[in-house]
Amino acid sequence: MQKLLSVFFCIVVCSLSVSAQANVKFFAQVDAYKVVEGSYVTVEFILENDNGGNFKPPSFTDFDVLSGPNKSTSMTIVNGRRSNKISLSYSIRPKGLGKKIIGKAQMQTQSGPRTTEPITIEVVKGSSNPVGDDEQFFIITQVTDTIAYVGQQLVLDYKLYTLLDVRSVNMLTEPNFDGFYTESLRSNRSGYQREIYNGKEYYTKSVKKIILFPQQTGTYKIESVPIDLGIASKNNKSRNFFFSSQLIPKRVVTNPITIIVRNTPSTDLNFSGAVGQYTMSANTPKRSLTTDEAIIVKMKIVGNGDNKTVLSPSWPANEKLEIYDPNVIEDEVYKGGAEITHTKTFEYLLVPKQPGRYNLTAAFTYYDPDSSRYITLKKTLPSVNVLQGSNTNVVIAKKEKVDIEGIFPKTKLQAISQESGYGSWWHYSMLGLILFSCLGIVLYHTHLNKSGKTNPDEIRKNKAYGVAISRLQKAKSLIATDNSKPFFEEITVALKKYISDKYKIPALHISKSETLSQLSSLEIQEDVLSKISQIFNDAEVGLYAPSSDASRDMIYEDTLKVISQLES
Repeated sequence: MQKLLSVFFCIVVCSLSVSAQANVKFFAQVDAYKVVEGSYVTVEFILENDNGGNFKPPSFTDFDVLSGPNKSTSMTIVNGRRSNKISLSYSIRPKGLGKKIIGKAQMQTQSGPRTTEPITIEVVKGSSNPVGDDEQFFIITQVTDTIAYVGQQLVLDYKLYTLLDVRSVNMLTEPNFDGFYTESLRSNRSGYQREIYNGKEYYTKSVKKIILFPQQTGTYKIESVPIDLGIASKNNKSRNFFFSSQLIPKRVVTNPITIIVRNTPSTDLNFSGAVGQYTMSANTPKRSLTTDEAIIVKMKIVGNGDNKTVLSPSWPANEKLEIYDPNVIEDEVYKGGAEITHTKTFEYLLVPKQPGRYNLTAAFTYYDPDSSRYITLKKTLPSVNVLQGSNTNVVIAKKEKVDIEGIFPKTKLQAISQESGYGSWWHYSMLGLILFSCLGIVLYHTHLNKSGKTNPDEIRKNKAYGVAISRLQKAKSLIATDNSKPFFEEITVALKKYISDKYKIPALHISKSETLSQLSSLEIQEDVLSKISQIFNDAEVGLYAPSSDASRDMIYEDTLKVISQLES
């Protein structure tokens, strides 16, 4: 028992040691990658989850060392897990203009020596013009792309540039984001960075980041907003026990930005509606099953586009497989420090029609705005072996010992009684009825195929009204809620989904104007088209502005009336 406990203790210690070593990190970071001539750079060499030792700094050939190394340590415990960090920082000044390189640093750890990656610092000539009062602090509105696509994630950043000690930032109003779905990111608690603007070196910090998802095409202007700043006074006489210095209020106004939203280019690919960067993974729990069972496949899509526009991955047509519409079993959105990502998991049921070995491949096509092209992700699953199920199995009964009876000495023959019905008129009538029934089934199936009633598009067309009414019932239940966004989203999706299913118009992926244009070509009455346009406009306004229950009731009734008019 003692030997077993010793072995177990050694295994636990080794596993903890390996786990700790796997989390050890040693890296370098700087507070500025581009500085003006004569300025300085603060570089930190950070070791995480190890005590370290025998630190060897870079040679700093291209720099003058102003101070350092300044050592600091910290420890945190989160959910019972302890982590520690050791930081060694230097203040250095680059020599001359051009690109200067901070070389590799080395630190000895429990898992062996670790080194950092080199860092390049660019030194430029600064502006000789004096800084005016209106240039000492300002806020610039920045956006990741001014030309974007429907469903693409844009990051709108209000960035502070200052030469003074700004202690507080208060955004008085927010601009109107018509045509966008918005989410605010958590504020960044990191310190100031340094950047060069118009030849001057400023301290910079993001004061507010907003995620924008364009909902329809068009040209949109993000208006200027006023922001109040609290700047610390340089007058030391105002200091007291409670406040280090008096804050001087200053107001700045941000710059406006224009964003052009377009549709993605037309394509023959099976486009999923996803715009951004995406990954796909898949798994199937069973590698062997029978024709009585279904193949369950889970497809996980992870990306940074608008999750509401993302459709399920497609499967190639297979006569041996019956593929059912997938269920969405996970649809989660995660807010990080720089952007929003989402995870969408689809569960498929694939029913094999006959035994054999099945090689399954799913495809997911998204549009990458960075490379301006469509990218198709393909995932080939491990082959699945399907055996014959019980529906046609031959059941062999267990053999039993049977005694042979003796031969009858006499034979008794008699005519078949007519009471059994065999050979009677109704016996032949039943056979004829069965024959005509089979013929009728074949003819009816042929008629369905010719009429298109077995066509998936026709099925969606016939079920369009029922699906729309179901969505409207859900919207009706949201009328009295405090948050009006889910109600208007259900109204918009219900009407667009009905138009898509009924008229084969991709209303979920094209703009409002294009949807109305295609509807007008179908000779739909002008008053109905006008009402549809009004519902879309009211829903857009309702998504970004508070509304009363009465207005929601009116929009619900108008939508129900329009769908009923289109159906009739």
